Formats: sequence, C-alpha cells, structure tokens
Amino acid sequence: MSQRNPMNDRYQTDEHRGQTRKSAASAKPKAKAASSVRIQPTVKTKQQKKAEQRAQRAKQVEIDRQYYNPPTAEYKRLRKIWWGLLIGAIAMTVLTWLGRSFLPEAGTYVTLGLAYACIIGALYVEFSKIRKVRRAYQEEMMGKKTKEMRAAEKQLKAAERAAKKEAAAKAEEDAEAAGAESDASKKRGLFGSGFKLPKVGKAASEGSKGKDGESGAGDAASASGDARAAGKASAKDSTK
Repeated sequence: MSQRNPMNDRYQTDEHRGQTRKSAASAKPKAKAASSVRIQPTVKTKQQKKAEQRAQRAKQVEIDRQYYNPPTAEYKRLRKIWWGLLIGAIAMTVLTWLGRSFLPEAGTYVTLGLAYACIIGALYVEFSKIRKVRRAYQEEMMGKKTKEMRAAEKQLKAAERAAKKEAAAKAEEDAEAAGAESDASKKRGLFGSGFKLPKVGKAASEGSKGKDGESGAGDAASASGDARAAGKASAKDSTK
C-alpha cells in the first residue's frame, strides 16, 4: 500500500494509530442459533397441576351427581350388605352401652369389637366394592353418551350433505330451464314470437274489416246499377 503523505503523524511513529474499516457483514447483528425456537417444558408447574386437579374434581363431581346410584343388581346387593353392616354396628354399640348393667365385662368388650368390625366392614364395602361398581357404571354411561353424540353428529352431517346436494340439483335445474327459455326466445323473431292482440283490439280490428267489406260491396252494387241504367238509355236512343 502506498503512502499518501509521509509527513503524516501516522507514519512518523511506530505506534498503531487509527483503525481499519469493518465490513458491512460484521456490522449486522448476530443472532444465536435457534434463538427463536421455544421448547415447551415437559415438567408441569404447581399452578398447572392444581388447575388440572381442580378441573378433574369438578368433572368427577358432575359425573357422580348424574350417575351416583347405578340401577344395577350388583349395586343393589352391595348396598343391602352395607345397610346390614351399618345397622349391626349401631345395634352392637347400643347393646354395649346398655349391657353394662347385666352383661359381664368380657361380653361388653365382645359387643364393642363386633360394632367396630361392622363399621370397618361397611366402610370397606362403601369405598371398595360399591365405588368400583359405580365407576364401572359411570364409564359405561359416558361411553354410551359419546357413542350417541357421535351418531347424532353423523346424522346431522348426513342431513347437511343431503340438503346441499338437493340445493345444488335445484339450482342446476333452474339454470337449465332459464337457458332453454333464453334459447327459445332467441330462435323466435320479432314477429314470430307469438304476439297476439288483446281481445278488445282484436274485436275492433275485426269490426273495421267487416265495415270495409260492406262499404266495398255497396260501392260495387251502385256501380253495376249505374252501368245498367246507362245501357238502357243508349238502347232507347238507338230505337228512336
């Protein structure tokens, strides 16, 4: 590279002064690789978990409200067992409190143990056996509901498709009829279009034609009479 002015300060010292011009590419902002890609975290936050749990509980409450007592034979049998255990627990508890005066101490402990056994058995039947039967019935009813909804949606879509096809066919028929009428009107001329006079105008035209015919006949008759009279007069003149 040639020196423009050797007396310039940049050439009078060994120190590096100034800087080179950077290229346009280096002036562009550099973005990190995949900086616009957002990865959804797989681990849910506490708020998301709580919201899902609340929604699940609300849904289960609504299902329980609709199908809490299944009208099945198994449910009725288990419910009778539950009632029997509950009544037995109440009876044993009452007998334990009232039998202190006439039952031995061992007998009161036995009745109290039987009361606890009946209560535990009733809880087991309620939260294990009856709950399983109820959940199975709820799932069955929800499955039927979804099947019915799908069938209703299919029927609705089929009806919509049939209505659209019918409307398209009707529109096509109307278009064909309009095209046929326009073709027929084009083929007929201005005077060959089947134009007819109204009844009043037709009667007036027929009357005028009749009058013209009668006047023409009268004129012809008078002309023939004049000719005969002129012939007779000329014959008389010739005889004289």
